[in-house]
Amino acid sequence: SYSFCTLLHNTNHTMSPIKELETFLSECKSERVKGMLEGHLSTLREEEEKEAKKSAAAEKELEEKKRKGEAAAAKEKEKEKEKEPQVETTVTKAKEPKKTAAPGELVVDGVGNGMIDEMSEVLDDNKVQFGLVMVPMGSGTFTRNKMINVVWTGEKCPPLKRAKNVQKAGEVAKLFGSTHATYNISQKSECTIESAVQELKHVFVTDSGNFSTAQLRADMEKRIKEASPASPGGARKTAKDMGIKEDAVLVELRKSLGKFNWCLLEPSPDPLTMFNAGSKSIEEMHEYLEEGKVLYGLLRLAFGSGAYRRTKWICMTFVGEEVGPIARGKQVQCKGAMENQLKPFSISIEVHGKEEATIEAIIDKVKDYVVSDDFDKSKVTVEAFKEALAEEIEENAGFFGDEEPSFNDNFLDVIKQIKDDGGLMWGCFSYA
Repeated sequence: SYSFCTLLHNTNHTMSPIKELETFLSECKSERVKGMLEGHLSTLREEEEKEAKKSAAAEKELEEKKRKGEAAAAKEKEKEKEKEPQVETTVTKAKEPKKTAAPGELVVDGVGNGMIDEMSEVLDDNKVQFGLVMVPMGSGTFTRNKMINVVWTGEKCPPLKRAKNVQKAGEVAKLFGSTHATYNISQKSECTIESAVQELKHVFVTDSGNFSTAQLRADMEKRIKEASPASPGGARKTAKDMGIKEDAVLVELRKSLGKFNWCLLEPSPDPLTMFNAGSKSIEEMHEYLEEGKVLYGLLRLAFGSGAYRRTKWICMTFVGEEVGPIARGKQVQCKGAMENQLKPFSISIEVHGKEEATIEAIIDKVKDYVVSDDFDKSKVTVEAFKEALAEEIEENAGFFGDEEPSFNDNFLDVIKQIKDDGGLMWGCFSYA
C-alpha cells in the first residue's frame, strides 16, 4: 500500500504528497494499512509546517535587512545635507483645511483680477454657477464701473439640479446687490468681453458717447497691468529680520527656486558681510539701497515659469549718487575680490544710483548682456520676470508664513472686494 502511495506521488504532479496520502487514506478499507500510513502523514505535516516557518523567518530577515539598508541610506543623506549651511527658521503650524461646505451653501468657485474671459477657466459644465463681474468703462472723469450678473448653466448639468439652482438666481441677485445687467450663458465661448458687449450693447455705452470693443479691451488690460503689483503678496521679513547669515542666504540664492533671490553685501571680500537679503527681488532690494553707500549684490533673475523658466545670476556693483570720489575709488577697488567671492554668476553689471536700480532698468542691462545661449532676448521682459517671481513667491509661501486672502473663504467678502473696487474684477459662485 505504501509503495502504491509512493507510485501515486511520482505520477500525479497536480497534488502535494500530503494531499495524495490523505486521498489514498480516505479510500483505503484496510485498518492495518491506515494505521501504518497515518504516522507517515503526521510526519509529512510536521515537515511542511517547519518549512513554512523557515520560509517566513527568511522573508522576515530579508525585509529587516532591506529596512536597515534604507534607514542607513536616509541617515547618510541627512549627514550630507547637514554639511550645507542651513536656513534656520521656526516651525509654522499648518493651516487648517477648509471645512466642507454644507448642502445648499453658496461657495466661492474662483476669483480673479482679470477680465470676464478669465472666469471661463472655473466654469463647470456640470453646474449652474453665478458670476459677478466688474467692467470698467471710459477713462479719466468718464470712468465708470459696470456690474454684470452672469448666470452660467452647464450643458451637462442634470435637469433637476439645473431647475433647482436656476430658481436660486433671484437669491444670488439680492446678494450681489445693484447690477447693470444679467448675462445668461451656457457656452464658454460666450464668456468673453466681446460676447458680453455684443449681447449687452445698451449697457456698454460710455457717458462720453464713444464706444469701441477693441478700445474697451485695451483700456481694461492697461488698468489690470497698472493695478498688478510687481511682486505679488504682502511684505515679507528679510534675512536680517530673521537672523539668517550670509552663507545660508547664498546657498538658497543659488537654487532655482530658493528662498532668497537677492543679497546685498558690504565692500569687504574677506570675510563677506551681508548688508541685507530678501525674497521679493529687485523692487524689495531697491528699498534697502542707500545713496551714500557702495554695495555689492548677487541677484537671481528668472523669466517665465515651469518648463519655460530661464534663470540668470547677476553680480551687481551699486554706487550711490552721494558717495564721494575718494570713498568711491577706495570701495570699488575691491570689485575683483568681491566678484571672485561671488562666482559663479552669469552677468556683471554696474548700477549708479537708485534710479538705475528699477525693474525696467536692470532688465534692460541684463538684456544687453544676454548672448545666444539658451536665452531668447525677446523673452527677457518685465512680464516674464513677474511671472517667474510669482512662481518663486508661491513656492516659498510656507517658509515666510504668507497668509491666504480672507476673501477666498467667504462669498460676501468676494462680493465686497468686487463692488468696492478692492482689487478683484470677478467672482464665481455655486451652491454646494
